Amino acid sequence: MRKAQGGNAGAMNEVILRRCEEYDRDRILAIVKDGMRELGYAPKGKVFVKPNVVFASKNAKLGDAAYTNRAVVNAAMVALSNSDGVTRVDMGENTGIGVPTRLNFKNAGYFEEMKRIRKDAGSPVRLFCIDEDRRDELFVGGRVHHTLRVARTMARADSKVYLPKLKCHNVTNVTGAVKLNIGICSDDERAIRHDFLLIDKIVDLLVVGYPDFIVMDAIDIGVANEAIPQVRKLGLIIMGRNPVAVDLVASRLLGYGIKDIPYLKRAVERGYLPARLEDVKLRGDITTIRGLDEQAKRVMPYDDEFYRWQDIHKEMARLRTPIRFHWGYSKTDDKSRCEYGCVMGLKMFLSIAERYAGPEVFAKARPATLVIGKVEETIDARGGRVFFIGSCSDARLVNAGPVTRIKHCFTTTSDLNLIIGTKLGLPSPFLGPSYLLPYLYNVAAASMKKHANLRYLQDVKHFLDHGLMKKI
Repeated sequence: MRKAQGGNAGAMNEVILRRCEEYDRDRILAIVKDGMRELGYAPKGKVFVKPNVVFASKNAKLGDAAYTNRAVVNAAMVALSNSDGVTRVDMGENTGIGVPTRLNFKNAGYFEEMKRIRKDAGSPVRLFCIDEDRRDELFVGGRVHHTLRVARTMARADSKVYLPKLKCHNVTNVTGAVKLNIGICSDDERAIRHDFLLIDKIVDLLVVGYPDFIVMDAIDIGVANEAIPQVRKLGLIIMGRNPVAVDLVASRLLGYGIKDIPYLKRAVERGYLPARLEDVKLRGDITTIRGLDEQAKRVMPYDDEFYRWQDIHKEMARLRTPIRFHWGYSKTDDKSRCEYGCVMGLKMFLSIAERYAGPEVFAKARPATLVIGKVEETIDARGGRVFFIGSCSDARLVNAGPVTRIKHCFTTTSDLNLIIGTKLGLPSPFLGPSYLLPYLYNVAAASMKKHANLRYLQDVKHFLDHGLMKKI
């Protein structure tokens, strides 16, 4: 597995940075074609394309920086479909847990963009939802995943192209080409060890999700968190053939080193290369690390907005809210916290509430106590409701009102919306008719597609062959 051990010499450790101030499809198409040629990427046969679509709201009401811009998708799909020897190009994604991918695709404008792409495509192109596609089981041999079921379209492709969106992340600091692999998992396997083993899970996925070519959308980048980031202008398209190398460069542009990005640090510990930014050959419009640092000044300052909702206690104090948060340990052996599970879902849940309804609603919220992990000290709930979030959460309570225990590992933002909803007195964008009705419609549409694709029958067979046999 030469790739999985860090790639080969030459182009595998090269990263091209091209300046691009606007989402001009023709300009980006020329950049992508040049990058493919300069890095020696000549796809053949069937190509699988993976964009980044964590979340998208209707009419960009909650922002438009959480997903790969339509212009970048267009340029990549057109360039690939017109490459000699390419027979078809399929683009697929599985978006945030609990939301049908097709709804986020629609809100991001991808279905509409595909009509435009087909006019210029040189071979058949298709947009599909990973959560609706039949799956093939592939060997991983990792620390979390022994095997992984991935979309059949991806598993049987001859080449893979990733289109990450450069963003901050509320627990891993940066999300880029390596972490994009979380979206190749359907929800059942995505939830496996999305806890203190998440970092090893991400590295495991490189075995089956190592892209052959990467085009990173870094024209407008997202700061604060990955689902509803604030937009800052960076003005770059970043290309490469090694996801670790691309993410080392991307992280530097957000002010981070490898020690700050846990999945990159673990990838290097497990044999992926390059291990240092100094080992990456920079090409294009920026050719030195000093040049990267100069470009990074465009997204500064590294202020409170840049790190918004990465520290719940800090944000609660800022908002002067009667909602209190207690965070205990999840691992009983060393009493360490889990930083990659329920707390990530809670950060996103609370940040969405603020973006949707404004910071003032937190001051008017109902008194409540949120608990993640095992808290050893006694908690005075002051008569308010208490929510234990996650299967490991517990504490001694006094003066508690109604107690709700969410025994999920991990507890997602969707879980919190469904179970807590507006019980905190925080308006939710997901419970109004304008979101709920399209959501239910797309759930039904996704279900029918799964029936037509025989996905449900395949999942039942897998349960009988694996889950039920283990129980018997």
